[in-house]
Amino acid sequence: MTGQGVLGWFKNEFRSRRLLSGLTSGTLIGVKEVIFAVSVGSLLFGGELTPYLAYGLGIALITQLVMLIGISLGSSVAGVLGGVQDSPSVILAVILSALFVLPGSSGTRDALPTVLVAVAATTLLTGVFFLALGIFRLGGLVRFIPYPVVGGFLAGTGWLLVQGSFGVMADLPLTWSNAAALVHPEQLVLWVPGVILALVLLFGLRRVTHSLAMPACLVGALVLFYAALLVTGTTPEAAAQQGLVLGEVSGEAIWQPLAAGNLVAANWTAILGQGGNIAIILVLSVVSLLLNASGIELVIRQDVDLNRELRVAGLVNIVSGLGGGAVGYHALDLSTLCCRIGARGRLPGLVAGAICAVMLVAGAPLLALFPRFILGGLLLFLGLDFLVDWLVDGWSRLSWADYGVVVLILVVIATTNFLLGVGVGLVAMVILFVVNYSRIGVVQYALSGAEIKSNVERCAYHRQALREVGPQIYILKLQGYLFFGTANALLEQIRARVSNPDQVKVRFIVLDFRRVSGLDSSAVISFVKARQLAESQGTTLLLTSVPQALEQQFRASGLLEAGEVVRIFPDLDRGLEWCEDRLLRLELITQTMLPLTLAAQLGQSGFERRDTDCLLRFLDRVEVQEGEPLIRQGDEADDLYFVERGNVSVYLELEAGKQVRLQTLGPGTIVGELGFYLETARTASVIADAPTVAYRLSRAALVEMKAHEPELAAAFHELVVRLLAERLVATDQALEAVLK
Repeated sequence: MTGQGVLGWFKNEFRSRRLLSGLTSGTLIGVKEVIFAVSVGSLLFGGELTPYLAYGLGIALITQLVMLIGISLGSSVAGVLGGVQDSPSVILAVILSALFVLPGSSGTRDALPTVLVAVAATTLLTGVFFLALGIFRLGGLVRFIPYPVVGGFLAGTGWLLVQGSFGVMADLPLTWSNAAALVHPEQLVLWVPGVILALVLLFGLRRVTHSLAMPACLVGALVLFYAALLVTGTTPEAAAQQGLVLGEVSGEAIWQPLAAGNLVAANWTAILGQGGNIAIILVLSVVSLLLNASGIELVIRQDVDLNRELRVAGLVNIVSGLGGGAVGYHALDLSTLCCRIGARGRLPGLVAGAICAVMLVAGAPLLALFPRFILGGLLLFLGLDFLVDWLVDGWSRLSWADYGVVVLILVVIATTNFLLGVGVGLVAMVILFVVNYSRIGVVQYALSGAEIKSNVERCAYHRQALREVGPQIYILKLQGYLFFGTANALLEQIRARVSNPDQVKVRFIVLDFRRVSGLDSSAVISFVKARQLAESQGTTLLLTSVPQALEQQFRASGLLEAGEVVRIFPDLDRGLEWCEDRLLRLELITQTMLPLTLAAQLGQSGFERRDTDCLLRFLDRVEVQEGEPLIRQGDEADDLYFVERGNVSVYLELEAGKQVRLQTLGPGTIVGELGFYLETARTASVIADAPTVAYRLSRAALVEMKAHEPELAAAFHELVVRLLAERLVATDQALEAVLK
């Protein structure tokens, strides 16, 4: 950051309104995170490790300090905060407990270096894992997590926040077993004010959106609390005894960075023996981080750079590990709190981190007088906000299936854990996807050869014949991904058409795969059955535009080893051309039955005989052999051609010598007329597919025709318009059939 950039940052962060919201939210978050650090420290160093609780407090506080400041400064979006997390901390507590009571250690101070190194090593490994995922840009994988799964994760987070809020206010989490104790008069005074505060925030902030609304409520609650103590004559000591304030936290936090002496004294064999649990922490942490980041996007309504967040989380965990800290990453609840307060800068993280630093040095007495109901009420507000957003508001904006997934994930998280809840949600979404995708037809359109034809322009005689026999070609253009459900539906559609006695017998079934993204092994079975159906019906199965990977699957299954029954073509155009040629031969419409002369062909197109004889005087006879060009791309368009015998194809020449066939023209057709009339350069080349005889009309000849035979010129122009109109009509018919 440049000097001007730093100056601009300070000016922006320290504006009066932003400064107040930043200090307020940072102070609240800092106090809350110190309390949470005490909880995590007690969790890590509980049981046999209780005599060394101060180490646990130091580990948790240094983690909070690094996470709050590091993620706040490094995140791609201002206002995103991080901290030590409960899910990996629970597993880490299991690891530490197992290491401390190893046979031979007797739970003595000799095992302490192993415990401290295990914490640091786990954090360092997690940091390296995060950093590697970010460097290789794998953070986008979370984008594949369905929206309802993220919603269920947020709803589950809300429920656990609600439960935890009662633990902060009354030292009793909200569970069925604690229900009777929570309604005791001595407990009601502890949590009822927090519930009132949470409801005021929940409903008030939905109506008042000013950034100072929440700080005002919190300051007001603090003033009212101490006013009530003053009126009732309750001293701070008495309030602490009643559990109304935090009271003094015992123990002196001792910060122990990763030391060389501990590395030497640690039992590395025992630490490696916990590799399975450490791997669980790595996987759980990255999933939770990405879910938190995705949830933060929804809360702040702004995209975050997931790969950058992974890199930032990796770096701060490496720093935390070197400092002897635990695993931490982006915190959804803290970031949400900043957003709700309106503190969208980086100042709250710095203030909260500073408070953790003070507590790391000065100890816990500074927290003694803070009201519990305010911290618990904030947690309850955040939890209720998530639940209302996804259970109440989600009812109207989600489909019933997606809403059911949200509720399912919430129930599983509430009764088990986050990872299982998300896993169940993903499985449910996969099942829903399969069911819903099976209902989507993989057939983009189903047409006959009378409705859509190849790009071979034929004479009027052949065009009429193909209109009559075209229904014998059944064309299915496929799309999407083919699996057992959709492939079987395709097979049933083919079976229904082939066995329908009310329709013309199908001789060719054309399946086009150009828009197919892939298929699974079970779908291949349906195509094998389609081949068997074609054999029994005397039908030929054509596969066009088949990707190489799919073709390999078909060959491996034996589908393409069925002789004449199954054929494969590079594209739909080539496949249709082959079908049309076969139909013309099967219907005994051979080349010898065509009008052999240009005069006869023009007459078939509606040109008068007397005009034909006159027109021939203006035409030059041209012969080209197979592979020779009749027209070259880029040349001046000063002539057009009538094809009398043979075939020519129109090719678009691309870079690196590649060619794309656009159209094939046979006897009785015209080629080169567009460039001729528009007086532009040739846009494609015309190459002879066989020995071809054509008649050329030059521009000079047309000028002479207009001068000496104006009626002939008019008839000629009418002929060209008719031929172009027939092409356009054929195109419109094919388009109409596709759009039905």
